[in-house]
Amino acid sequence: MKTNSKQKDRNYGLGVLLLLITIIMVGCVYLDSININQNTNPEEEPVYWVKAGEVATFTVKGHIEAAEDATRRFLVAILVPKSWNARENTTVTYVADGVEDGVTSLPMSPVDTKLVPKNATVPWAELLMAEYGVGTNVLNDMEWVAFRTDKLYSIKNHDYANFTITLKCKAGPKNLRFKPAFFINFAEDDFPSDEKYKKYSDSDQCFEVVEGDGGVIDFCSFHFNKVEPLAALQDDYVTFSFLGDIYSNDLVKEDAIYMEATAYTDNGNVYSVNEKSEKTLMIKDDRPYTNIYNLTIWPTGFFAIPAGETITRIDYIFTNADGTINITSTDDKIAAGGDDEVEGEEEPFYSELICE
Repeated sequence: MKTNSKQKDRNYGLGVLLLLITIIMVGCVYLDSININQNTNPEEEPVYWVKAGEVATFTVKGHIEAAEDATRRFLVAILVPKSWNARENTTVTYVADGVEDGVTSLPMSPVDTKLVPKNATVPWAELLMAEYGVGTNVLNDMEWVAFRTDKLYSIKNHDYANFTITLKCKAGPKNLRFKPAFFINFAEDDFPSDEKYKKYSDSDQCFEVVEGDGGVIDFCSFHFNKVEPLAALQDDYVTFSFLGDIYSNDLVKEDAIYMEATAYTDNGNVYSVNEKSEKTLMIKDDRPYTNIYNLTIWPTGFFAIPAGETITRIDYIFTNADGTINITSTDDKIAAGGDDEVEGEEEPFYSELICE
């Protein structure tokens, strides 16, 4: 029977598709699910928060289909705010079948901070930040922390194992919202280019810390304001940003945008800078099609703080040259909530100067 060229093309295409499916199916590491719900009763409402200083429990489930003989330590990493100090405040365990009994909980330990895996030039924390960044979070004050199995496993080709990794993280002291992310890898000492040996997943749900210190730091959503770094003191350089594209506003139409700010010190003194000058003029980001304005200050010099006093908090707003158009924390809440007004007086944005 003759086969025409079109039939040959279809057969060839089908063969390529089957080959691709086979390649995908024989991948070595699978991240099946992540769970950040703190309520262990599936019939009740999920709980995506903990109190400051309490332990948050996250679980990662997956399985391994070995494609080669290897002797490895398995690796997991988590992305959390730096204020959690997760390397020191996280306990990681796992249960696995196939290579283990499926019941016994076994420990994982923090990876050596200086360990540079194969196919990389920097240690794990820097490598994962370069590869995945802060996930879908919008603030940069986060870190990746990696852990590996204490046991060394000799795995044979075609071995199969299910695993559940439990990460118990002590929440930091600050009120905040963020989206944790997770990474698993077939080996502690290798960062493969092939995605079948490694998997990444971030949460689509925000996780919150409540009843902590200060106002809520929101890693999940953009706002009119942004401060970096989040952990800073008065002798650090601090950048205040006005994100004019986040919500509709009139200030972005102005020729010049300024920051008015007030510093509060530990002995009760107040220092305000309300002038409209080069000192308070915000510089527009040079990236095209953006309305982001930045002002980097050295707080001690900016507010002329005398020796012996320490800034604990800075209140600030964004304004135009004559002060007739302002963007405040109240405006941000109204825009975010879709409301026409918020009860009470207009409130400024604020930043607490805290060393971590």
